[in-house]
Amino acid sequence: MNAGATRLAWSLWGLALGFAVAGLFFGVLSIPAELPRSREPMLAPILVLDALLILYGTLGALIASRRPRNSIGWIFCFVAVSLGVLSAAYGYADYALYVRDDPLPGAVLAAWVTNWLPSAAVFVAVCFLFLLFPDGRPASPRWRPVVWALAAVGAAAVLASALEPRIFTFPTVENPLGLGGSAGRAADVANDLTDFLAIPTFLVSLASMISRLRGARGRERLQLKWVAYAAALTATSFAASFAAGALTGWQPASDAFFLLGVVGFAGLPVAAGVAILRHRLYGIDLLINRTLVYATLTAALALVYVGGVISLQYVFRAVTGGESQLAVVASTLAIAALFNPLRRRIQAFVDRSFYRRKYDAARTLESFSARLRDETELEVLEDDLLEVIAETVQPAHAGLWIRPPSKIDGETVG
Repeated sequence: MNAGATRLAWSLWGLALGFAVAGLFFGVLSIPAELPRSREPMLAPILVLDALLILYGTLGALIASRRPRNSIGWIFCFVAVSLGVLSAAYGYADYALYVRDDPLPGAVLAAWVTNWLPSAAVFVAVCFLFLLFPDGRPASPRWRPVVWALAAVGAAAVLASALEPRIFTFPTVENPLGLGGSAGRAADVANDLTDFLAIPTFLVSLASMISRLRGARGRERLQLKWVAYAAALTATSFAASFAAGALTGWQPASDAFFLLGVVGFAGLPVAAGVAILRHRLYGIDLLINRTLVYATLTAALALVYVGGVISLQYVFRAVTGGESQLAVVASTLAIAALFNPLRRRIQAFVDRSFYRRKYDAARTLESFSARLRDETELEVLEDDLLEVIAETVQPAHAGLWIRPPSKIDGETVG
């Protein structure tokens, strides 16, 4: 394992999480702000961005730390950091512009970031993900020109959004880098053009994944199909959203398709995680298994501890009129006693959900061991043993040969 890549991957995860906390902090502070007409508080979008970046950042750090030469992990990390920056920019811009009487430093810059970074985080990164998943390379050499064309369209989309005169989410703010006159009109035209080109770009990148899926066999096909489902929902919904907005101007339909695309976008890391756990994509299923188990265990024990302390302190206040350290001691003893039983239950749930074959094999072997202690008929044991082999190992053919007894000096030897 590359130690430098591991440090970088988890550092990016920590950076994205730090931005998420900052965005949530400023988003809460901005709730009482007097916003421009047709503007809603940004707290709900910030919460969505923070949830998405946790999904993308965690999976990206796991993949990049174990497979640093595969670009998929780094794409997930890039999406996470970009979403974190967006979260912080939305929250800080609202707070600095509309809560404070005098705008804070960097408020306009934060608003400007929200104008172009979504194109890079959602449009460009997702299309690259479709084209390069799962090995970080195009499906075949003929797809390489498509990758370069996508890079050109993505760069144009980001540049046009960064230079157009308006900042849509913050209509009271002038774009500090906005172009005026004919150059500004050209930036608007370029932005409209890249919006229009987003439709075929999404669909072509989806076609790449479908082409790869059709040519895959065995386990690779099982790995790809999970992400292909989420990719199809994401690409078609975003394409429909762009079409409804750019071609018909019907904003409610555009927003509805966009929300459906966000659902698909959230499903991409979930689908990749299922492919990793169920079908050993990237060979990091054991690591994710342990991460799921201990993250769930930690969250559950933390809830038990906090809930126990609060509940017992309430009881002590009601009985004695004051607080007591016994609440902390009792809650600590409770989580110590719950640790192993809860861990076993969570592990069994994860195995049952994502390692069903392994879970069923273990249960079958346990059942056979119990029958083996009680059964005395050899023929029955032969049938049971063949049945267990068929259920656990699943060979194409199975047979049982028992050596006949032999005689040495007139005595039968088994």
